[in-house]
Amino acid sequence: MTRHHDWETRLGAYLRECRDVPFAWGKHDCCTFVGGAVLAMTGVDHIAAFRGHYRTARGAARALRRFGRGTLVKTVTSKAKPIKVALAQRGDVVLVDDGQGGEAVAIVLGAFAVGVGAHGDQEGLIKIERAAWRRAWRVN
Repeated sequence: MTRHHDWETRLGAYLRECRDVPFAWGKHDCCTFVGGAVLAMTGVDHIAAFRGHYRTARGAARALRRFGRGTLVKTVTSKAKPIKVALAQRGDVVLVDDGQGGEAVAIVLGAFAVGVGAHGDQEGLIKIERAAWRRAWRVN
């Protein structure tokens, strides 16, 4: 998996498309968002097998067991190289606390990451501070 030479332009266009799209399991959740970002940057669709197979949190967990490696961390690790959180750069994937006792994945944009969620009454892409990052993976 290699990034396109114009990956930053492609990632920017993808982020603009997703900016105000509300959260929806299986359509616009953390995994579909990050999968779409990686697809935009590399042309590789790591979540093709998952698309259309879940519409709830419980369904997402079942899809991780059926099409992934059982957990979010194991599934992402099977697709990308783990790195230290401190080494995460623009375009890499990070695992974050979702603020509700769970985990989510997001894309690094520099000093912060962006993921799908809610902030107040606004849904869509949200800024996630580095303090919430727990694991990281390199997207080459």
